[in-house]
Amino acid sequence: MGDMQAWLTQNGILLCNRNPDIPALEDIGCTWGDAMELIDAHLAFYSKAYKKRTAYLSPEAYYLIKALRPQRPMSGPARELYGVIGENPGADAAFLKSACAMESKDFRAGMDFLLLNLYVTAIASGRKLSENWSELLYCTAGEWERQAPATAPADNARERLWELVGGVMTDRQFKSLIR
Repeated sequence: MGDMQAWLTQNGILLCNRNPDIPALEDIGCTWGDAMELIDAHLAFYSKAYKKRTAYLSPEAYYLIKALRPQRPMSGPARELYGVIGENPGADAAFLKSACAMESKDFRAGMDFLLLNLYVTAIASGRKLSENWSELLYCTAGEWERQAPATAPADNARERLWELVGGVMTDRQFKSLIR
């Protein structure tokens, strides 16, 4: 957990799976278990903030991105799913899918939208499925914020976020991250 936390503190973002663009867990010698420890401790924000790929954000990076990104309106499935997550913090995907009674395609699209736009995150790890994977328990970003460490707001969020992630992404990737 310590190596991943140090990485996130210094660089703000880390991907789950290997990617030619930005370092991933394996690239820095970390595992899914390390990510789950940080999620359980509310020290990482699980998202799809970078190119719809699973990305872990430091609390500081999360708040900076949130301040810079325009809030996108939710579609019907995303809005319905968000309501169910808000009423059931800590629910797993199977429960959410059942509670929403959505087709798998609509459920996935709604969840992807919510994770991409920082509306929801994983609040804890759930049932362990294998050495490198477990279920996730979801909550709204607001619930995560109540449990995560407070971060002082930056005077210039764009400059501070670039200082944070500029060592691991290009200017073009940065612009994509905050749009």
